[in-house]
Amino acid sequence: MAVIGTAAALAVTVVGPAGVASAAPGGPSDGQLAAATQAAEDTAAQVGRFLEQMGAAQAAMDDANARATRASEQVAVQQQALDSAQAGAQAADAAAEQAQADLAAARQTVASFARTSYMSGSTSPLLEALLTSGGPAQAMERAALLDAARDHRSAVLSDVSAAQGRAAEARAAAQEAVTAAEGARQEAAAALASAETARAGAAQLVTDLRTTQTAMQAQLDRVRADLVQLEEQRRAAEQVAAPVAPPAPRPSTGAPVPAPVPVPVPVAGHDWDAVARCESGGNWSSNTGNGYYGGLQFSPSTWSGFGGGDYAPRADLATKQQQIAVAEKVLAVQGPGAWPTCGRSL
Repeated sequence: MAVIGTAAALAVTVVGPAGVASAAPGGPSDGQLAAATQAAEDTAAQVGRFLEQMGAAQAAMDDANARATRASEQVAVQQQALDSAQAGAQAADAAAEQAQADLAAARQTVASFARTSYMSGSTSPLLEALLTSGGPAQAMERAALLDAARDHRSAVLSDVSAAQGRAAEARAAAQEAVTAAEGARQEAAAALASAETARAGAAQLVTDLRTTQTAMQAQLDRVRADLVQLEEQRRAAEQVAAPVAPPAPRPSTGAPVPAPVPVPVPVAGHDWDAVARCESGGNWSSNTGNGYYGGLQFSPSTWSGFGGGDYAPRADLATKQQQIAVAEKVLAVQGPGAWPTCGRSL
C-alpha cells in the first residue's frame, strides 16, 4: 500500500511573523497580527495534514507486519509439507529396494531348483519322482506336490514383479511430491523476504515521520509563541492609550470639595479568542486527529472532567460559548498553565 514517498518530502518550512521583537511602541499593526494569525492557521493546517499521513504510514506498517507474520506461518507450513514428502520418498525408496531384493531372492530360488534338478541327472523332477516312488500312491502324491511347488514359484515371481513395479511407481510419485513441496517452500520463502523488506521500509518511514513531527510541532509552538507575544503587545498598547477620565469640575458654591476617588481600571475579561487563535488558528470546530479538540484544544479527559459532556461528547462538537464556559472552569482550577504556551494571553 503506497502511503507517502519520504519523510523529507513532508518537511514543512514555516516562517514566524516578522517584526515581533521590533514592534512599534504603539503596538503591533493590524497587518502584523493578521500575518501572525495566518501563520498559526497555516502551520496548524500543515500539522493536521501531517497527522493524517502519519496515521496512513502507521496503518501501512501494521499491514506489512501482518503480511510478514502470515508469510512466516506459510513458510512453516510448506517446510512441514516438504519434510513429510521427503519422509514419504525415503519410505518409497526403501519399499522399492525391498521389492528388488525379494525379486532377486525368488529368481535365485528358481535357479537353484533348476541346478539341483540338472545335477541330479534329470531336468524333470516329475519323471524322477515317478521312477523312484514306492508305488502308485506315492507317485501321485509326489506329482501333486511338485505341481504345487511349480505353481507357487510362478505365483511368487509374478507377485514380486508386480510389487516391484508398484514400488517404482510409488518412488516416482514421492519424488514428484518432494519437487512440488520444495517449489512451494521456495515461493513461501520469497514471499516472506518481500514482506520483511516491506516491513522494514514501513518501520523506517514511520521513524522518519516521527522525527519530522517533532520538528513541525516545534515550529508550531514558535508560531504560537510569536502570536501570543503580539497579542500581549497589542493589549499593553491599548491599555497605555486608554483615555483617562477628566476630574469632575469644582462646584461654584465655593464649598470644599473632597479629592476625587480614582476610577478603578476595569479588569479585562479573559481573551479566549486570542487563546483559540494560538491553539487552533481560531477554529472552534478543530479536529485534526492529534487527540485534542475544539478551538481551545481540550483533551477528552479534561473536557469530560470539567462538565463538557453536558454540552457535547467532544469539544469540537460544542459551541464557542460552551467551550469558553468549560475553559473558565479549567482556568479556575489549573490556571493559565493548562495552556502552556497560549495561556499567556489570559
